[in-house]
Amino acid sequence: MAKQRIDLDCVVSQAIALVDTNGLDDLALSRVADGLGVRSSALYNHVDGVDGLRHAVAERAGENLADALRDAAVGRAGEQALRAVALAYREFAVSHPGQYASTLLPVDRSNGVESSRWEVLNVLARILETYDFSGDGAVHMARIVRSAIHGFVTLEASQAFTSPQDTDESFDELVDFILRGLSAQPAAP
Repeated sequence: MAKQRIDLDCVVSQAIALVDTNGLDDLALSRVADGLGVRSSALYNHVDGVDGLRHAVAERAGENLADALRDAAVGRAGEQALRAVALAYREFAVSHPGQYASTLLPVDRSNGVESSRWEVLNVLARILETYDFSGDGAVHMARIVRSAIHGFVTLEASQAFTSPQDTDESFDELVDFILRGLSAQPAAP
């Protein structure tokens, strides 16, 4: 049997496929290795154990989420951009539950690489510049907006919404609420 060649990209891609199917808690080197047709020990050439794999998945997932948000914002500004980004954020969380969960892991700062998760806030902060928020004010508002959307998608994913009202309508109401708040909020210096 020919020796299977792997690299970090294929290891992380396999891990992402697994976490989106089975959940982040089910991530194990042996499962990734089985999916790649290699021994678990081969993965240590690319990641520092399961913790290193989790951080690599989180970094890639952050990049994927940021890319989805940037793609949604292209050609849009202000309210239109924020609506599109909010919908893209929700869609990513629903379509890629394992990746989304990994974006909430603590950032590994030991490798000196700026986390891709900053890019998620950066997309929101750039949109908020159209509301005259900049600098620290834009970061604070981006955190608030992300927190509201995250709260909704987390409750939705855990099936905590048990009333018969349509969750799409509730999400639209959430985005409307955010937009009204942004319009009423005086810009921070």
